[in-house]
Amino acid sequence: MLAIMLSVSCMFSGANFAAGSDGEKQSEKPDQTVKQNKSEWSLVWSDEFNGDEIDRNKWNFDIGNWITDEEGNGITPGWGNNEKEYYTDSNENAFIEDGNLIIKAKKEQVTDKFGTYEYTSARMKTKDLFSKKYGRFEIKAKLPVGQGLWPAIWMLPEEDKYGAWAASGEIDIMEAWGSKPDRVAGTIHYGESWPSNKYSGKEYELPKNRGIDNWHTYALEWEPGEIRWYVDGELYQTQNDWYSKGKDNAANYSYPAPFDQEFHLLMNLAVGGWFDGDPDESTGFPAQMKIDYVRVYDLKKREYREPVEPIAGPVTLPADAKQPLDDGNLIYDQNFEQAVTEVDQAGEELDPMYWNFVHLPDFGGNGSFSIENIESRNFLKTEVTEPGSQLYSLQLIQQLSLGKGGKYKVSFDAKSSTDRNMMAKVGAGASRGWTKYSNEETFNLTDELKSYEFTFDMVNETDIAARLELNLGGNGTAPVWIGNVRVEDISGLPVDYDAPKQPLPDGNHIYNGTFDQGEMDRMTFWNFILVADAKATASVNEESRELSVKIGEPGDAPEAVQLNQKGIPLIKGNDYQLTFDARADIPRTIQVGILNKDGSLAYSGMKSVALSPEMETHTVSFTMGDNNSDYEGQVVFNMGEATGDLYLDNVSMIKTTSMPDYGNIDLAPLKNGDFSNDLSSWTNYVHFDASAQFGTEEEEAKISIANEGNEPWSVILEQGDLKLAEGAVYELSFEARSTKERDAEITVENAQYTRFFSKVVSLSEQEQRFTYEFVMPSEDTAAFKLLLGKTSQSPVGNHDVYIDNVSLKVKSN
Repeated sequence: MLAIMLSVSCMFSGANFAAGSDGEKQSEKPDQTVKQNKSEWSLVWSDEFNGDEIDRNKWNFDIGNWITDEEGNGITPGWGNNEKEYYTDSNENAFIEDGNLIIKAKKEQVTDKFGTYEYTSARMKTKDLFSKKYGRFEIKAKLPVGQGLWPAIWMLPEEDKYGAWAASGEIDIMEAWGSKPDRVAGTIHYGESWPSNKYSGKEYELPKNRGIDNWHTYALEWEPGEIRWYVDGELYQTQNDWYSKGKDNAANYSYPAPFDQEFHLLMNLAVGGWFDGDPDESTGFPAQMKIDYVRVYDLKKREYREPVEPIAGPVTLPADAKQPLDDGNLIYDQNFEQAVTEVDQAGEELDPMYWNFVHLPDFGGNGSFSIENIESRNFLKTEVTEPGSQLYSLQLIQQLSLGKGGKYKVSFDAKSSTDRNMMAKVGAGASRGWTKYSNEETFNLTDELKSYEFTFDMVNETDIAARLELNLGGNGTAPVWIGNVRVEDISGLPVDYDAPKQPLPDGNHIYNGTFDQGEMDRMTFWNFILVADAKATASVNEESRELSVKIGEPGDAPEAVQLNQKGIPLIKGNDYQLTFDARADIPRTIQVGILNKDGSLAYSGMKSVALSPEMETHTVSFTMGDNNSDYEGQVVFNMGEATGDLYLDNVSMIKTTSMPDYGNIDLAPLKNGDFSNDLSSWTNYVHFDASAQFGTEEEEAKISIANEGNEPWSVILEQGDLKLAEGAVYELSFEARSTKERDAEITVENAQYTRFFSKVVSLSEQEQRFTYEFVMPSEDTAAFKLLLGKTSQSPVGNHDVYIDNVSLKVKSN
């Protein structure tokens, strides 16, 4: 699916092999030409649907229209996809007939505690009953036609081992548009948890007069590091480039995660939603999705392929692509020496080679641009007369060509006349559904010219008409100067894993302490060192995901066999606790210590730790002195001098006290809290289901809301890029009022939506001052957010919310 917001919110495409069946089925479903060698696969699970009832030992059902939590509380409606159906387990919506499974969508009204729905259907799944890692998944099906019908055969992980959707992955064997009966799609979803998820896929056009309402066999073959899609035996897509990253991880999980775990099957017929829109008067009900069989196979004549990590190296663009310049820049005219095209009407074409200044009337943004020389370079200066309602109300856009598998760095120099934010991203145009290739990166500009950069991996198919967007709207009227813009292919360049590191979002100072991240050896960020005559190997098994150190010759000193991790920040005056799990085949001791960069000073001393054949948790505690902080410390495990193979896992180091190094802290990170500079430093967001305008009035922020939308986050005023220090006590205060009584939610949270502070406040016509305190659990970059979407009082009707004198500062002792 193209849009899924939460872990179980979508449906996707399926896999196929063609095969006939006997009896009545054979006459209704003509043979298909099979082009694969089926003899290499062995059937391990199937449902032929030849019984009188659905086999509840193989299938269970999702019920309702809402995604709910474990207590049954509603999280989001429409399964996160704006779907209109209510799923049931009724034999009116799912049943066996003439040897086929029928999933029937009906136009009928049903009500539950969340609301009333106009359609019913069924969503079946094998979760907790059958799941598999790798194999062949084959489904023979006949699908309904009609606007707003969305049949899907897909797979979700049995456990979310790598995090919430889509970090743990999703495999769509087949999904179809009822309004486009000549095609189906196969897709994978991966990356980080929503909204930083990614997807890759391809459509398949069916033969003429053989649309989805005919019998077809959809198959998917899944091996380590490769997934292949077939329709009626014809291979139409192969995917082998994806990734997964957890919110508290410094690197991606090792490839081929997330598609290296067991997945279960799902089949459903949705009505409405973002994929194919809502049904109209032409859509016929009831609508039926027929499945002849579902078959799952395992390889029997050979081993599964060994995964091959995608090669990181400069990509080769197609001949008709916009090629990089001699200096490697994919952006032409980085210093604005050519004419800039102004696009201010819908339907106008972008200049495909050079810069475009875009402000479309639909989004309310308006402004002008000029070229100014700063430090002997040309800069484009944007004067903002109307910031508009969205970040993209004012944009600088240049098209560029990106190759699948490339790693790219975007950089530019920028400033404003005061503090304000801007957002940059790289993505597709309309023909590819505005797909994001990078995350949306927010930058805090000041009146000082600075350089900014971010990197991203191009995991989608090559796009020779991608877009770099520098978004300047929705954020006050302060001007912006931009120059020296570069996008470079940095694929394959070396990474310094010993460089200084920030603590992870959960406070852990150790990167990849679980030995399941980075390169396929799963040892990224770690150094394994042998000295003198020592002989030993270090490796990580895919299944156990623990470090195994096999010592042949232990050397004559503990440091003869050493494992270390460098670049660890240590703050003066604080207590630290290092924990790890370890065991040894033969009882023995190792040395563990926390040292300075060159190893000449052991802050913890070298501790002797006794290991046994049982995996046990060990702890080393120490206190940094009061004299100096060290931002390049190292953790060392000395394993030499004695024999015995060792196993290590779950290495973690936490700072257990909260003494900030105030020399490196911004004591008042939130800027322009009195709105004396209009909305500079502030950004806003309005979801499609809401309606709101942002501005200032008499140096107060004013949010005029006509419709709060369906979610608390449907309307947001925020300030990001707040660099907060671990252990610091912050005081948050603000003044607020509303022309109609309503609640509002205040949060301080990071990019992964981890909340360090959250409070619901009640607003009225009387201005109130609110003051709170909270302690930062770890060093992080966060955002202050005022959430003005759906509330318990909704719909509130037209109203204005005012906020002023927002302050976030380190509390004085």
